Amino acid sequence: MQNKRLSVSQLNNYIKNVFDDELILKNITVFGEISEKSESGGNVFFTLKDEDSILRCVHFGHCEMPQTGESVSVTGSVDYYAKGNRVSFRAKFIMPFGEGALRREFLALKEKLRAEGLFDNHLPLPSFIRKIAVVTSDAGAVIHDLVSVVYKRHPYIDIVVYPVRVQGEGAEKEIALAVTKAAQSDCDVTVVARGGGSVSDLEAFNKEEVARAVALSLKPVISAVGHETDYTLCDFCASLRAGTPSIAGENICRINETFLSNFVSLLQRLSSAQQRIFSKKSVTAFLCAKRLTDTAHSLLYRNRIRVRDAAQRLEFSAERVFSEGSVKSERLCSRLDGAITKLFSDKENAFKAVTARLDASSPLGILQKGYAKVYSGQKPLYSAADTVSGQEIDVYMRDGTIHAQTLSVKLIENKEK
Repeated sequence: MQNKRLSVSQLNNYIKNVFDDELILKNITVFGEISEKSESGGNVFFTLKDEDSILRCVHFGHCEMPQTGESVSVTGSVDYYAKGNRVSFRAKFIMPFGEGALRREFLALKEKLRAEGLFDNHLPLPSFIRKIAVVTSDAGAVIHDLVSVVYKRHPYIDIVVYPVRVQGEGAEKEIALAVTKAAQSDCDVTVVARGGGSVSDLEAFNKEEVARAVALSLKPVISAVGHETDYTLCDFCASLRAGTPSIAGENICRINETFLSNFVSLLQRLSSAQQRIFSKKSVTAFLCAKRLTDTAHSLLYRNRIRVRDAAQRLEFSAERVFSEGSVKSERLCSRLDGAITKLFSDKENAFKAVTARLDASSPLGILQKGYAKVYSGQKPLYSAADTVSGQEIDVYMRDGTIHAQTLSVKLIENKEK
């Protein structure tokens, strides 16, 4: 068979003619579940999907579209756009059949995880982030967007990438394993990220395996999957949902900026508090010193008054005591003079009485009456019989002593005998 050489436009136009000539593709009805929808230029764009495939559809003009996740039957024709090499289904009629099986499966899993508390057991984000683990594809623009945002404002933050497939068969296992490994590292937070895409492109982040890995992670997780309008089970299980990877970077930067701002504010408050305390203490010290000085002056003044009053009272008391003492002394001296005079008088009278008695009994008193005492040496002579002739004797008289010698002794007879 001869090889035919065609340009891109020729081949695409040939394909379009094949589609246009195929009558079965002109009026067919397709059953599926709406996975996403949007409006642009007055036209409605949506995607139909089943368990294995997706079909991109367009309805020209406005129409009442069923909700995402509902099962529908769509009647229309297959259209091939040659310039863009794109096949789409041009819808004419859309008939809803209620909630689709895939939607029911998603909601059932969501309710199951919610009942287990996996949506509520969120770890708090750290107050300051030094190292980030990023679970994403290393081939897309996600990591570039995240790194650009973070390094532009906080270049000191370390970013470690855990490369995984973010869609396709087996992607959920790689994502779950990477989240678990990141939780065991020294990273402060894990970012699970993927760029925008259709709902079917985000299917891996709606798997139970990924949701549980995120919910049970030992490190807080920021989910940045899809666009701002896309919500996955990974978002519900994460500590924080960011609409895009760039927004996740903004949130991380905001956490650190809040910490640094609070730290600077704390330093300023501490400095202000120190100044206030120093100023207050200075004023307090001044007031204390003033109070001490005033108290000292007051005490000194009061003590001076007390000393003066005490001196006056002492002087008055001394004068009174001296006056009373003088009176008492005079009285005492008077009584003492009287007592001494009386004593002398009594003693004098007693002496006179004793003297009189002595005089009365004294030999000298007898001598005064004209009598004499005769001694022979030291021996008194009371009788003439006590002496002999020729004996020397001493005669004691009132006015003197006579030494003599007896010539003779003549005894006087006792007439009573």
